Parts: sequence; structure tokens; C-alpha cells
Amino acid sequence: MSDVKSTVKFKALVTETTAVLLTHGLEVEPVAVRDVVAHMVEVLAQQTGMDAEEAVHLVTSETVADAIARASDQTLEGAEAVHAVRPVRVDARTVSAAVRVLGRLVMAAAQAGKYASLNGDGRAAAQAMDLATELGAALAADRVGEETEVPLGLLDELAQVVESVAGKIESEGWSICPCGEVHEQDEVDVEVVPVMRMDVEFARRLRARADS
Repeated sequence: MSDVKSTVKFKALVTETTAVLLTHGLEVEPVAVRDVVAHMVEVLAQQTGMDAEEAVHLVTSETVADAIARASDQTLEGAEAVHAVRPVRVDARTVSAAVRVLGRLVMAAAQAGKYASLNGDGRAAAQAMDLATELGAALAADRVGEETEVPLGLLDELAQVVESVAGKIESEGWSICPCGEVHEQDEVDVEVVPVMRMDVEFARRLRARADS
């Protein structure tokens, strides 16, 4: 398999699959796309008795993209483990925000990521941590220390992730400490939900400035 990965056909298939995924509104880490392509080529080679260099010509970018899209469907069981998939940001606009405002959003992303991680949702945890990192980078890029630009797509993603985590706390009993022991974590979980919802509304109001 290592040989076929270096071929022009294999590399082209990875590039084409990435492009097809974008049309589905999905942005997937290149290494993840490559791994899925390699797996499908290997399976097809085993099923047909071909070698990998021959089988790669039978795999289409649409087939690989469809498989990734199905695996990442958040309505399906197991999708929480597909952490290399992110929604494509269509709106490239930015909005100016005070540093202290972004600091609050960093905390919101980190808190959502902690809940997701502790409750087994690696996908939401990875996305929340990516958002916290991106917000941190925006803060670090601001030399004045007063205001900086933040992408609208980031705010949309943040609101979605934090709202989703708040909903899981309410509906699925996510806890800041899901150890099974009772030590007042329920009280913390109940109190954190309205705070998360305030952070969601905060991010959406900030995002709405671009349309005013």
C-alpha cells in the first residue's frame, strides 16, 4: 500500500475527493481523506484479487466522499468519533471584537470542549478546542490589545458547538465529572447550562453586527 500512495493516481484521487467533500459542505483533514482512500483501495484489491496499483483505478472520488459523509452524519451512532470533519465556512467576512469579548468566547469553547471530552464525544471536543485555539490566535495577532477581527464562520461554529453541548447536558445527562459518584457535580451541571446559553447568544449578537 505504501507504493500506491506515492502514485499520481492515488494523490489525484485524494485531491478530487477533497474537492467533492467541499461540495457537500464538509472540510476534512487531508490525512484523514488519504487514509480513507487507502482503506477503500486495499479492500477493493482484496475483493477483486488485484494489486493496489490496479485497484486504485476502480475507486472514484464520489464513492470515497459519500463514505466519509455518511460516517460523519451526526444523526448516526458513532459519528462522535469522526473528529477530522468540519463544516465548510462559506461566509468569509469578519467582525471586529474587543479582546475581553474574545476572552469570554475562548472560555466558552474550552468549557464546551471539556464537557465533550469527558463524555466521550471526541468530535465535538476536537472542534471546540480548534475554535479555542483559533480565537487564541486572533488574540495573539492583536498587537494593540484592544480589538481584533474574528471570522463570522468561527462565531457560527462556536454557537453551534456550545448550544449542542448545553443540550447534551440537559437531555443526556452529560456531566463535568461523569464518574458515577455523587459529589455535587449535578449542581454544577445545572448551573452551567444557562451560562452556556448566554455565551451562545453573546456569539450570535456579535456575529449579527456584520449584518447591521
